[in-house]
Amino acid sequence: MPELALFRHGEELLRVAVGAVTRIGRSPDCEVCLPDPALSRLQAVIERRGEAHVLLDRSGRGTVVNGEAGAEATLSDGAELVLGTWRALFRARTAEPDAGETRLAGETRVREPGREEPSPVVRLRIRAGDAERTVALDGAAVVLGKDPGCEVPLEDPFVSGRHLRLEPGADRGRWRVVDLGSTNGTFVGGARVARAELPLGVTVRLGDTEVVIEAREPREAAGARAPFEGMLSTDPGMRQLFELVERVAASDAAVTILGETGTGKELVARALHARSPRAGGPFIPVNCSAIAETLIESELFGHEKGAFSGAERLRKGAFEEADQGTVFLDEIGELPLELQPKLLRVLELGEVKRVGASRPLSVSVRIVAATHRDLRAQVRAGKFREDLFYRLCVVPLTVPPLRARRGDVQLLAEAFLARAAPRGLALRWAEDALDRLLRYDWPGNVRQLRNVVQRALLFRGEGQLIGAEAITFEDTRSSTALVGGDDATLFLPGLTMEDVEREVIRLALRRHHGRRSAVVRELQIAKSTVIKRIAQWKLQGEGRSEETEEEDED
Repeated sequence: MPELALFRHGEELLRVAVGAVTRIGRSPDCEVCLPDPALSRLQAVIERRGEAHVLLDRSGRGTVVNGEAGAEATLSDGAELVLGTWRALFRARTAEPDAGETRLAGETRVREPGREEPSPVVRLRIRAGDAERTVALDGAAVVLGKDPGCEVPLEDPFVSGRHLRLEPGADRGRWRVVDLGSTNGTFVGGARVARAELPLGVTVRLGDTEVVIEAREPREAAGARAPFEGMLSTDPGMRQLFELVERVAASDAAVTILGETGTGKELVARALHARSPRAGGPFIPVNCSAIAETLIESELFGHEKGAFSGAERLRKGAFEEADQGTVFLDEIGELPLELQPKLLRVLELGEVKRVGASRPLSVSVRIVAATHRDLRAQVRAGKFREDLFYRLCVVPLTVPPLRARRGDVQLLAEAFLARAAPRGLALRWAEDALDRLLRYDWPGNVRQLRNVVQRALLFRGEGQLIGAEAITFEDTRSSTALVGGDDATLFLPGLTMEDVEREVIRLALRRHHGRRSAVVRELQIAKSTVIKRIAQWKLQGEGRSEETEEEDED
């Protein structure tokens, strides 16, 4: 069957079958709709006249065929059309295996029909908003649409009941897209198509959903596991974590998720909820480090009307809101010591008491906590109750840092790139870019990798390859981190021993509001040494308030 191979920026995006009459232009009514301002709504028509195909210009300005603009031209096999920023190659018939290579604009390869290769094992990647899933394709045709009877049902109000059909193309490694008379159309690279043949990796848009047919790795084809509740990994440590989540999810045992900042602890918590019998109930996340100490009790347990100044109405807390569901307490290590007994009561008795209430309420919730701190060390320091520690850590789950699973860096980088890329663009990482990503240590873990990918999209050049020059990292090892660093942690790489000693004393003074005797007790060093170092490094005002003026006399 005759066809047009359509190219943009030198890369083939799709092939469109040419029928008895094929209209080309900007109008959605055209069989080949190309949203290009340089084209007319109806730019040209290709008509079949006996055995020949003739292009008729309808723009009034002429359509370029084989370098010449005219009102009418007979299309021979291999004729090249210029359609605004698009180029099209007319093929009178599908090439036979010995027909040789077909080329456009010099070295752009369209196909190598002489090479016999097995059809690649493929999958369909479906993206709708922030959600993403994959469906294995076994080589049979599938229909996509809103109708539950479709092989691939889609939850998109802008998709028709039976929107399009995907079927293997005439060439190995290519798939044919057939629009089934949809209301809002099917688009490839911004062009609306009724019937097209695509190579792997090209994005097809229908409604607010994007689908990409892509090759699967051999291990995936052999039955490798799909993404686990939105988490992608092939690392054995992460796969073991997923198995633990599966085993623990069915119980109501309290779970504490341990791991560095940015490793995806909340995703693990959501996976526990989604795989549990409480999946139909609410999932309520609470970040204990992001709420002022004066408000955190009200956030967790709620308050009665008039319980304190500003309490103008009754308010349910997180535990009441999560009844029959899951409460996720992120950064549990930041929970004030005076509130920890109340949390312990929820764990032991299932009771919460609103601020200002006279009676407790019974709730049925599962508690999942997370922290990047060493809770055992905080227990030894008297900052975390030992009995609460043991009640929360019934099942500890540890998320490995990204630097410990470098095999996931490329997998995640490609997934983030596909998710953040503009519609219609099948962007890819260049080899030098992947090499740079793989050599980095990722102190900010998966969250930092996602930020780096989004920044690379802003700095990329022309074309569909993103090179190493577009990748930039935050300099977290800068000495400027010493000026206003974390009051409870110290980042060691790049510091001298004097820097370390100064920062330890400075942070201890902050924690104890300038009380030198408390610093001496915590650090277990001579008081004379502390006073000498404070004077040497001019730390006299560090953490001091009016209440600690008397400490200067010590």
